[in-house]
Amino acid sequence: MTVTVLISMAVTGCMKRQSLSGMEGGMEETILVCEDSIEGVLTAVYCAYEWKLNHNETRVQIGEADLCMFAVYREVKTDSWRAGRVAATIRKRFGEEAWEDICHALAAEDPEKGQAVYQTIVAGISGKVRGRLMGALANDDVRRVFELSRHVYNEAHRMKQFLRFREVEGGILFARIEPDADVAALIMPHFADRFPLENFVIADTRRAVAGIHAAGKDWFLIRMDIETAEQMESMEEHYTEQEREMAELFRHFCHTISIRERNNLRLQQQFLPLKYRGFMTEFAKKDDKMRL
Repeated sequence: MTVTVLISMAVTGCMKRQSLSGMEGGMEETILVCEDSIEGVLTAVYCAYEWKLNHNETRVQIGEADLCMFAVYREVKTDSWRAGRVAATIRKRFGEEAWEDICHALAAEDPEKGQAVYQTIVAGISGKVRGRLMGALANDDVRRVFELSRHVYNEAHRMKQFLRFREVEGGILFARIEPDADVAALIMPHFADRFPLENFVIADTRRAVAGIHAAGKDWFLIRMDIETAEQMESMEEHYTEQEREMAELFRHFCHTISIRERNNLRLQQQFLPLKYRGFMTEFAKKDDKMRL
Protein backbone atom coordinates (compact mmCIF):
# COMPACT_ATOMS: atom_id res chain seq x y z
CA MET A 1 0.00 0.00 0.00
CA THR A 2 1.49 3.34 -1.06
CA VAL A 3 2.02 6.36 1.12
CA THR A 4 -0.48 8.31 -1.01
CA VAL A 5 -3.20 5.73 -0.38
CA LEU A 6 -2.48 5.71 3.38
CA ILE A 7 -2.68 9.51 3.56
CA SER A 8 -5.90 9.47 1.54
CA MET A 9 -7.46 6.90 3.88
CA ALA A 10 -6.44 8.88 6.96
CA VAL A 11 -7.77 12.15 5.56
CA THR A 12 -11.04 10.53 4.44
CA GLY A 13 -11.59 9.01 7.89
CA CYS A 14 -10.85 12.30 9.61
CA MET A 15 -13.16 14.20 7.25
CA LYS A 16 -16.01 11.80 7.96
CA ARG A 17 -15.49 12.12 11.70
CA GLN A 18 -15.13 15.88 11.44
CA SER A 19 -18.29 16.21 9.36
CA LEU A 20 -20.25 14.30 11.99
CA SER A 21 -18.87 16.45 14.79
CA GLY A 22 -19.61 19.54 12.75
CA MET A 23 -23.24 18.50 12.40
CA GLU A 24 -23.49 18.14 16.18
CA GLY A 25 -21.70 21.21 17.43
CA GLY A 26 -19.89 22.94 14.59
CA MET A 27 -16.63 23.01 16.53
CA GLU A 28 -13.17 21.69 15.72
CA GLU A 29 -12.34 18.35 17.27
CA THR A 30 -9.74 18.27 20.04
CA ILE A 31 -7.64 15.14 20.53
CA LEU A 32 -5.91 14.66 23.87
CA VAL A 33 -2.88 12.40 23.46
CA CYS A 34 -1.86 10.55 26.64
CA GLU A 35 0.26 7.58 27.65
CA ASP A 36 -1.11 4.05 27.92
CA SER A 37 -1.71 3.89 31.67
CA ILE A 38 -4.50 4.43 34.16
CA GLU A 39 -2.91 7.64 35.38
CA GLY A 40 -2.35 8.83 31.82
CA VAL A 41 -5.99 8.45 30.77
CA LEU A 42 -7.36 9.92 34.00
CA THR A 43 -5.03 12.90 33.61
CA ALA A 44 -6.49 13.46 30.14
CA VAL A 45 -10.00 13.32 31.59
CA TYR A 46 -9.07 15.90 34.22
CA CYS A 47 -7.57 18.18 31.55
CA ALA A 48 -10.72 17.93 29.45
CA TYR A 49 -12.69 19.42 32.35
CA GLU A 50 -9.96 21.82 33.42
CA TRP A 51 -9.69 23.27 29.92
CA LYS A 52 -13.49 23.37 29.63
CA LEU A 53 -13.54 21.44 26.38
CA ASN A 54 -16.70 20.37 24.61
CA HIS A 55 -16.98 16.68 25.48
CA ASN A 56 -18.82 15.95 22.23
CA GLU A 57 -15.87 17.34 20.28
CA THR A 58 -13.06 15.85 22.36
CA ARG A 59 -11.30 12.51 22.09
CA VAL A 60 -8.81 10.81 24.38
CA GLN A 61 -6.18 9.05 22.29
CA ILE A 62 -3.62 6.67 23.75
CA GLY A 63 -0.24 7.13 22.15
CA GLU A 64 0.40 8.09 18.57
CA ALA A 65 -2.01 7.09 15.80
CA ASP A 66 -3.08 8.27 12.35
CA LEU A 67 -2.97 12.05 12.26
CA CYS A 68 -6.14 13.94 11.44
CA MET A 69 -5.75 17.13 9.39
CA PHE A 70 -8.90 18.69 10.80
CA ALA A 71 -8.27 18.37 14.53
CA VAL A 72 -6.26 20.07 17.26
CA TYR A 73 -3.83 17.79 19.08
CA ARG A 74 -2.89 18.50 22.67
CA GLU A 75 -0.35 16.37 24.47
CA VAL A 76 -1.20 15.48 28.04
CA LYS A 77 1.62 14.72 30.45
CA THR A 78 0.75 12.22 33.14
CA ASP A 79 0.12 13.88 36.48
CA SER A 80 -0.49 11.73 39.56
CA TRP A 81 -2.32 14.50 41.41
CA ARG A 82 -4.78 15.16 38.58
CA ALA A 83 -5.33 11.45 38.04
CA GLY A 84 -5.92 11.02 41.76
CA ARG A 85 -8.61 13.71 41.74
CA VAL A 86 -10.49 11.94 38.95
CA ALA A 87 -10.10 8.58 40.69
CA ALA A 88 -11.47 10.03 43.94
CA THR A 89 -14.46 11.50 42.08
CA ILE A 90 -15.24 8.17 40.41
CA ARG A 91 -15.07 6.25 43.68
CA LYS A 92 -17.13 8.80 45.57
CA ARG A 93 -19.89 9.29 43.00
CA PHE A 94 -20.10 5.87 41.36
CA GLY A 95 -18.66 3.46 43.92
CA GLU A 96 -15.82 0.95 44.11
CA GLU A 97 -17.41 -1.40 41.60
CA ALA A 98 -17.37 1.23 38.85
CA TRP A 99 -13.80 2.19 39.77
CA GLU A 100 -12.64 -1.42 39.49
CA ASP A 101 -14.39 -1.85 36.14
CA ILE A 102 -12.70 1.27 34.79
CA CYS A 103 -9.27 0.12 36.02
CA HIS A 104 -9.80 -3.29 34.44
CA ALA A 105 -10.91 -1.71 31.16
CA LEU A 106 -7.80 0.48 31.04
CA ALA A 107 -5.64 -2.65 31.35
CA ALA A 108 -7.03 -4.03 28.09
CA GLU A 109 -5.25 -4.04 24.75
CA ASP A 110 -7.66 -1.73 22.93
CA PRO A 111 -6.78 1.56 21.21
CA GLU A 112 -10.23 3.03 21.94
CA LYS A 113 -10.33 2.22 25.66
CA GLY A 114 -9.32 5.76 26.67
CA GLN A 115 -12.20 7.32 24.75
CA ALA A 116 -14.69 4.77 26.08
CA VAL A 117 -13.65 5.45 29.68
CA TYR A 118 -13.67 9.21 29.13
CA GLN A 119 -17.19 9.22 27.70
CA THR A 120 -18.40 6.84 30.42
CA ILE A 121 -17.18 9.26 33.09
CA VAL A 122 -18.77 12.17 31.22
CA ALA A 123 -22.09 10.31 31.01
CA GLY A 124 -22.04 9.65 34.74
CA ILE A 125 -21.05 13.16 35.84
CA SER A 126 -23.50 14.85 33.46
CA GLY A 127 -26.40 12.91 34.91
CA LYS A 128 -27.25 11.10 31.67
CA VAL A 129 -27.00 7.82 33.54
CA ARG A 130 -29.35 7.23 36.43
CA GLY A 131 -28.69 4.56 38.98
CA ARG A 132 -25.62 2.34 38.82
CA LEU A 133 -23.16 3.68 36.25
CA MET A 134 -21.93 0.34 34.91
CA GLY A 135 -25.49 -0.90 34.71
CA ALA A 136 -26.35 1.55 31.92
CA LEU A 137 -25.44 -0.89 29.15
CA ALA A 138 -27.70 0.90 26.67
CA ASN A 139 -24.94 3.52 26.50
CA ASP A 140 -22.36 2.40 23.91
CA ASP A 141 -19.37 3.68 25.87
CA VAL A 142 -20.50 2.18 29.17
CA ARG A 143 -21.13 -1.13 27.45
CA ARG A 144 -17.68 -1.05 25.87
CA VAL A 145 -16.02 -0.37 29.22
CA PHE A 146 -18.02 -3.21 30.74
CA GLU A 147 -16.96 -5.61 27.97
CA LEU A 148 -13.30 -4.67 28.29
CA SER A 149 -13.49 -5.02 32.05
CA ARG A 150 -14.95 -8.54 31.81
CA HIS A 151 -12.28 -9.56 29.31
CA VAL A 152 -9.44 -8.34 31.54
CA TYR A 153 -11.03 -9.86 34.65
CA ASN A 154 -11.22 -13.25 32.92
CA GLU A 155 -7.63 -12.92 31.71
CA ALA A 156 -6.40 -12.14 35.24
CA HIS A 157 -8.44 -15.05 36.63
CA ARG A 158 -6.84 -17.44 34.16
CA MET A 159 -3.38 -16.13 34.90
CA LYS A 160 -3.91 -16.95 38.57
CA GLN A 161 -4.70 -20.53 37.56
CA PHE A 162 -2.13 -21.14 34.84
CA LEU A 163 0.91 -19.19 36.09
CA ARG A 164 3.79 -21.48 37.04
CA PHE A 165 6.69 -20.48 39.31
CA ARG A 166 10.14 -21.98 38.80
CA GLU A 167 13.01 -21.70 41.30
CA VAL A 168 16.12 -19.96 39.97
CA GLU A 169 19.54 -19.47 41.52
CA GLY A 170 19.36 -17.56 44.78
CA GLY A 171 16.12 -19.19 45.88
CA ILE A 172 13.92 -16.80 43.90
CA LEU A 173 10.64 -17.99 42.41
CA PHE A 174 10.29 -16.79 38.84
CA ALA A 175 7.32 -16.83 36.48
CA ARG A 176 7.17 -15.50 32.94
CA ILE A 177 3.88 -14.48 31.33
CA GLU A 178 2.69 -12.86 28.10
CA PRO A 179 -1.05 -12.25 28.65
CA ASP A 180 -3.41 -10.50 26.25
CA ALA A 181 -4.02 -7.73 28.80
CA ASP A 182 -1.80 -5.85 31.24
CA VAL A 183 -2.75 -7.89 34.30
CA ALA A 184 0.52 -7.92 36.28
CA ALA A 185 -0.79 -5.38 38.80
CA LEU A 186 -4.05 -7.34 39.12
CA ILE A 187 -2.51 -10.71 39.94
CA MET A 188 0.37 -9.59 42.17
CA PRO A 189 -1.84 -9.09 45.28
CA HIS A 190 -3.13 -12.66 44.90
CA PHE A 191 0.33 -14.23 44.89
CA ALA A 192 1.69 -11.84 47.53
CA ASP A 193 -1.10 -13.05 49.81
CA ARG A 194 -0.39 -16.70 49.03
CA PHE A 195 3.41 -16.47 49.31
CA PRO A 196 4.11 -13.70 51.84
CA LEU A 197 7.45 -15.23 52.92
CA GLU A 198 8.80 -15.93 49.44
CA ASN A 199 10.96 -13.87 47.10
CA PHE A 200 9.30 -14.02 43.69
CA VAL A 201 9.15 -12.23 40.37
CA ILE A 202 6.37 -12.24 37.76
CA ALA A 203 7.70 -10.89 34.47
CA ASP A 204 5.44 -9.80 31.63
CA THR A 205 8.06 -9.87 28.87
CA ARG A 206 5.52 -8.75 26.28
CA ARG A 207 5.12 -5.35 27.96
CA ALA A 208 8.50 -5.18 29.75
CA VAL A 209 6.80 -5.01 33.14
CA ALA A 210 7.70 -7.05 36.21
CA GLY A 211 6.06 -7.49 39.59
CA ILE A 212 8.60 -7.99 42.39
CA HIS A 213 7.89 -9.29 45.89
CA ALA A 214 10.52 -9.50 48.63
CA ALA A 215 9.84 -11.90 51.50
CA GLY A 216 7.81 -10.24 54.23
CA LYS A 217 7.50 -6.94 52.33
CA ASP A 218 5.10 -5.23 49.95
CA TRP A 219 5.20 -5.92 46.21
CA PHE A 220 5.86 -3.33 43.54
CA LEU A 221 6.02 -3.01 39.75
CA ILE A 222 8.96 -1.96 37.60
CA ARG A 223 9.41 -1.04 33.95
CA MET A 224 12.21 -3.16 32.54
CA ASP A 225 14.90 -1.73 30.32
CA ILE A 226 16.24 -3.72 27.37
CA GLU A 227 19.01 -5.37 29.38
CA THR A 228 16.67 -6.42 32.20
CA ALA A 229 14.08 -7.74 29.73
CA GLU A 230 16.72 -9.89 28.04
CA GLN A 231 17.78 -11.28 31.41
CA MET A 232 14.17 -12.17 32.22
CA GLU A 233 13.77 -13.98 28.91
CA SER A 234 16.84 -16.10 29.62
CA MET A 235 15.90 -17.07 33.16
CA GLU A 236 15.34 -20.73 32.18
CA GLU A 237 19.12 -21.03 31.95
CA HIS A 238 19.39 -20.33 35.69
CA TYR A 239 16.98 -22.91 37.10
CA THR A 240 18.38 -24.85 40.05
CA GLU A 241 19.13 -28.56 39.66
CA GLN A 242 16.46 -29.39 42.22
CA GLU A 243 13.95 -27.36 40.22
CA ARG A 244 14.83 -29.22 37.03
CA GLU A 245 14.36 -32.56 38.78
CA MET A 246 11.02 -31.54 40.31
CA ALA A 247 9.81 -30.16 36.98
CA GLU A 248 10.63 -33.45 35.24
CA LEU A 249 8.82 -35.41 37.94
CA PHE A 250 5.79 -33.14 37.60
CA ARG A 251 5.72 -33.55 33.81
CA HIS A 252 6.03 -37.33 34.19
CA PHE A 253 3.19 -37.34 36.73
CA CYS A 254 0.88 -35.30 34.46
CA HIS A 255 1.53 -37.61 31.51
CA THR A 256 1.20 -40.78 33.60
CA ILE A 257 -2.21 -40.05 35.11
CA SER A 258 -3.80 -39.27 31.74
CA ILE A 259 -5.92 -41.95 30.09
CA ARG A 260 -5.06 -42.05 26.41
CA GLU A 261 -8.38 -43.63 25.40
CA ARG A 262 -10.26 -40.74 26.98
CA ASN A 263 -8.28 -37.90 25.46
CA ASN A 264 -10.53 -35.06 24.29
CA LEU A 265 -8.29 -32.34 22.87
CA ARG A 266 -11.14 -30.01 21.98
CA LEU A 267 -12.50 -30.09 25.53
CA GLN A 268 -9.02 -29.64 26.96
CA GLN A 269 -8.51 -26.50 24.90
CA GLN A 270 -11.78 -25.06 26.21
CA PHE A 271 -10.51 -25.30 29.77
CA LEU A 272 -6.85 -24.59 28.95
CA PRO A 273 -6.34 -22.66 25.68
CA LEU A 274 -3.10 -23.26 23.81
CA LYS A 275 -1.90 -19.68 24.28
CA TYR A 276 -1.37 -20.29 28.01
CA ARG A 277 0.69 -23.46 27.66
CA GLY A 278 3.94 -21.93 26.45
CA PHE A 279 5.12 -21.09 29.98
CA MET A 280 3.54 -23.96 31.92
CA THR A 281 5.87 -26.53 33.46
CA GLU A 282 3.81 -29.57 32.46
CA PHE A 283 3.99 -28.57 28.78
CA ALA A 284 7.68 -27.64 28.71
CA LYS A 285 10.22 -29.74 26.86
CA LYS A 286 12.60 -31.98 28.75
CA ASP A 287 15.51 -29.59 28.29
CA ASP A 288 13.60 -27.01 30.35
CA LYS A 289 13.29 -24.58 27.42
CA MET A 290 9.82 -23.12 27.52
CA ARG A 291 7.98 -23.35 24.23
CA LEU A 292 6.95 -19.99 22.76
